[in-house]
Amino acid sequence: MGMSGTNGEAVAKGSLATLPAGDYPELPYATVCDGELLLDDGSASPYDGLTPLYKRLPHGPHGLAREAVARHQRARLYGGMVESVYQRGYAGTSVAHVIALAGVSRRAFYEQFSNKEDCFLSTYDALVAASRKRVLQAWLSERGWANRLYAACQVFLGEIASDPRGANLVLVESIGIGPRGHERRQLTATAFERVVATGFSLTPDGIALPPLAPRAIVGGVRFVVLRRVREGRHEELAGLTDELLDWVGSYRSSAVTRLRTLGSGRPPHLVAKRARFLTREDRRSRVMDATVQLALEDGYTNITDAEIARAATVSTEAFHREFPNKEECLLAVVDEFAAEAHDAVRRATRNDTDWPEAVHKGVEALIGYCAAHPGLVKLSFIDLFDAGNGMVERVSGVLDGFINVMTERIPEPQRAPSVAAEAIMGAIWAILSSYAPHDRLRYLPCLVDHLTFLILAPYVGPRPAIEAIEAAGSRSKRLKVS
Repeated sequence: MGMSGTNGEAVAKGSLATLPAGDYPELPYATVCDGELLLDDGSASPYDGLTPLYKRLPHGPHGLAREAVARHQRARLYGGMVESVYQRGYAGTSVAHVIALAGVSRRAFYEQFSNKEDCFLSTYDALVAASRKRVLQAWLSERGWANRLYAACQVFLGEIASDPRGANLVLVESIGIGPRGHERRQLTATAFERVVATGFSLTPDGIALPPLAPRAIVGGVRFVVLRRVREGRHEELAGLTDELLDWVGSYRSSAVTRLRTLGSGRPPHLVAKRARFLTREDRRSRVMDATVQLALEDGYTNITDAEIARAATVSTEAFHREFPNKEECLLAVVDEFAAEAHDAVRRATRNDTDWPEAVHKGVEALIGYCAAHPGLVKLSFIDLFDAGNGMVERVSGVLDGFINVMTERIPEPQRAPSVAAEAIMGAIWAILSSYAPHDRLRYLPCLVDHLTFLILAPYVGPRPAIEAIEAAGSRSKRLKVS
């Protein structure tokens, strides 16, 4: 989940405020006075158009302890990283850009961080911790559970709507920086899932969320925010509090206790299959197949175009006639994977006139296809992000088509908010991603009922959704017996 870059403090135009002291106990923060936020009037930056965001500390004796100077510089470097990444992206940002914006020396940078990635991840940690604290403070500032929930959600969305720079670093630019970035995103999601689970455990009516709901809620909200930040539509977030809370509320019902026992049996034995598009007798398919095998064996970031060409028994020139680079080849693999998965869903649901039953069968088909192709799931939901943050649209495309199929026959009247389909897509994405590692994929078939509930409940209500799932399960058992 994301956060704003300025924390609402008044600063000079175009500058970033540093994070307040104490927002993250493991990281030191400087308390920066108004004078320190003035633009530097000293020597020109080595980069045209990069005016330092903060006035440099004076040279010579200034009465500040060494530790205070280090905290001050670190906070400025956080601000420089946020601003540079917002202006030109992580890939286009250099240490020189960051220190020019922060108004500190290269030596000071390397006294704080080992390299650009280290600075980026420290900034990421600081922003996430500050956002989490502000959400909790908003919760505690109100009385009554419903008021607290609304205030926390409003603060979270409102700050990003007013300043998307921090959210851009955390949600958008952290994608594609390697394993450490993926680890950070997972840890962030887990931390916010705990916040959600704790908050909903305090409801005065004692109604609990279903087991996967905290992960679904965090994934859904994250996806709604991410899309708007990436597309420059962040101001819309200020008006989405009611819609998102309506979506979240659709999962609360005393009937969810029945859902806990659904799909709780032992996972079935799964046999991995090769996707049809990898078995075609043409050069393009051979190249894609080689990419899949090498990426799973050696890791996508560790393979080269030339290695893929050798594995596919073609020349590098022949490889480049099919794909300009390995990134485009991986994207083609994901597109083919999505097309086959959508085809499986459509075939499973084409004869159903009952919408809830069609949703259950569609989820069953999607999960069945994913469980039978674990390597492609890993590439599509984990490794793809090593190819850069532009890959977000490709993964969302995998689920966009599925959600469109699932929601195209919704009966009237529709009770779900307009943001529901988008949030559901993010929820399913988060859950599938968490099961993408091979040792967990075998449990996917146990989630069919739970994922069906996530789709149905916002549209028909939680109790009718569970009744429809139970009816679908009974029909399936009768068919197996007969």
